[in-house]
Amino acid sequence: MTYLITALDAEARPLIEYYRLKRDYTLPFTLYRSEEIVLLVTQPGKTNALMATSALLGHILPKAEDILINIGICGAPEEYPIGEALLIHKIIDNGRSFYPDILYPHPYREATLISLEAAQGSMLKSPVDMESSSVFRAASKFFSLHRIAFLKIVSDHFKPDTVTKEKVIESLRSHRKTLDILIDSLKHVTDTKPLFTAEEFKEINDFKSHFTVSQGAILEEALCYFRLRYPALPLPFPDEEIPPSKRERSELLERFTATLVS
Repeated sequence: MTYLITALDAEARPLIEYYRLKRDYTLPFTLYRSEEIVLLVTQPGKTNALMATSALLGHILPKAEDILINIGICGAPEEYPIGEALLIHKIIDNGRSFYPDILYPHPYREATLISLEAAQGSMLKSPVDMESSSVFRAASKFFSLHRIAFLKIVSDHFKPDTVTKEKVIESLRSHRKTLDILIDSLKHVTDTKPLFTAEEFKEINDFKSHFTVSQGAILEEALCYFRLRYPALPLPFPDEEIPPSKRERSELLERFTATLVS
């Protein structure tokens, strides 16, 4: 099964037509499906995306071979042409980072995406949307990270007032084949060996024990990013002793995670 997640009805419309999906009324959310595809329209915003995606995946439980793609528009700096399809390899939300695993060849530009609370009218250095971090948080509880993808199509250069329903429909319609290619790539990704060895897991857990739960989550995300980008390198844990004060430990963790994601 392929799970497609959009935020807007206009994003969904070309996909409903292309894949000949039928409306499904079994959930209190906008849902369409066929035998092979289920498409969810979450409506805009982080809360809507989290609630709707969680409800869908709890209702139609994914199997190991299933994939999920969040597809939709994004605002972006001018270096990204209007209409370009971006494959997202990092999602940032209020200081937290999430990393979809891209373990397959593809022809698209990879980018970091910032998930915001509202449409952005001021220029930022990265593409932005409002839903990706919530979709990731919900989907990562059900899918292996290499079976989740985020395909974002540049709709504007931080001028959300210029984005019309008609432009959104045309943007998604022009990238239906792009989506086909991504679906095929994801389906052919085989499960790989664990990111870390048993010895590394012990070292990670020992190091994490000195920090809070939320700090440990940030550490794990950074370690996963490092291993995916540099699979042949050992984990570069700091040689210094763990300091006794909370402030010094936080500073150590900040320096270490910065090294991992640089």
